[in-house]
Amino acid sequence: MAEKLEEVQEVKVQRPKRAKLTAEESLKRMEAFPERKEQIVATVRKSKDRSISS
Repeated sequence: MAEKLEEVQEVKVQRPKRAKLTAEESLKRMEAFPERKEQIVATVRKSKDRSISS
């Protein structure tokens, strides 16, 4: 006989709240972008979802 399947509970995924950046923090991130750019591009290229154009 087939066993009864357990009930599946719905799990709701919540994103963390958006951080509010100061002008100084934003400027630091903009200046650090060239250093992070290659890593960002590599991550997008490795992504399985090809609907996003690189």
